[in-house]
Amino acid sequence: MTTSLHCIDVVIPVYNGAQFIRQALDSVALQGDILATIIVVNDGSTDATADLVTQFIHEHPQLTVELINQDNAGLAAARNTGIGHAKAPFIAFLDVDDLWLANKLQLQYQLFLDSTDPKLGVIYCAYGTIAESGERLSDTLGNIVPKLKGDIYRQLRWGNFVSGSGSSVLIRRSLFDTIGLFDETLKACEDWDMWLRIAKHFHFDFIAQELVLIRLHAHNMQKDTKRMIGAELIVLNKFVKANESNPFLLWKLRTILLDLQWEASSIPGFEQCHPDLQNQLTGWRNTIAKAVLKPLQTLALQYLQKKSMRH
Repeated sequence: MTTSLHCIDVVIPVYNGAQFIRQALDSVALQGDILATIIVVNDGSTDATADLVTQFIHEHPQLTVELINQDNAGLAAARNTGIGHAKAPFIAFLDVDDLWLANKLQLQYQLFLDSTDPKLGVIYCAYGTIAESGERLSDTLGNIVPKLKGDIYRQLRWGNFVSGSGSSVLIRRSLFDTIGLFDETLKACEDWDMWLRIAKHFHFDFIAQELVLIRLHAHNMQKDTKRMIGAELIVLNKFVKANESNPFLLWKLRTILLDLQWEASSIPGFEQCHPDLQNQLTGWRNTIAKAVLKPLQTLALQYLQKKSMRH
């Protein structure tokens, strides 16, 4: 395998991640000489996160680790801080509660070297799941299997089908000069928004091998329903403002709002949405949509539950 030394910076955003930070760092250390700098962005943690990172630095003098402490600003902002400090030609992200398997970065980097696609910008991979305790989970029913490569923008409009999402990708750093940084107004779905923006200009590829372990636990962001709906509303608003339709996402939001008996106007960010979107979620068109959805509500929710994504 051809491997360049120190060509990948790793960005680990963390907020009160003392329970998991050491395991995450240990899994990064397995990646070998391909690592440039491990950038840990401590996003206002009030636990022992910073102390544990400092201990890791002292125990691994052969690694270049940068600990950045900042006031709490959210996941997107923490990643952006990491990108701003990154200097290597490639960047990989790792959420603090997830783990990498050995050779994850080497295999992805080799695919970049072997590819003849001049527009290739992102490589992702398959993943497994673990419980909060770290025990491997055998149920893969909800896992997204990597299938999409090349120009995947059209497919991504239906949902975040980049398996493993933030913890699985290896990205050319130069992409951010074209695309910009993560949207800090998004408190969820910031990955999906970024992949959509990248896919408008660059191509994706994947490693079919399982190289990431995603930890499922009570504090996963996907379990915060109102936050997720609010973020998806902002993403849908971006489509509307760009004069692009996304009937699936509109249908999904209408179905969830109907099930929860929430008014769209109660979702944070609704007032900032384009008037056309506000009308679609509150006006006569929404009334008709509710009448159509109501008899199919149970089937629709079962479908959305099966499609729920583990990132």
